[in-house]
Amino acid sequence: MGTIKRSTRKSGHSIITTLPPDVLTKLNIQVGDKVEFILSNDRVELRKAAEENSSQSVSTDFLAMVEESMAEYDEALRNLVER
Repeated sequence: MGTIKRSTRKSGHSIITTLPPDVLTKLNIQVGDKVEFILSNDRVELRKAAEENSSQSVSTDFLAMVEESMAEYDEALRNLVER
């Protein structure tokens, strides 16, 4: 997989950029779809947001909190599994 570079520009109070066609295709993103930015140290992951189809969907904030907790306690959790 290669690297694709894009410039940013100002639009109102936001700084915006475009998504290249290859990224749109890879993530199956269409106009109007929601995307998520997952922040981790010095990296940002972009992914298509899960469709919210009912009150049973899980909050992205909650999932981020779970991911952070899992990363923080990874060694302890692995030790528990090995017991």
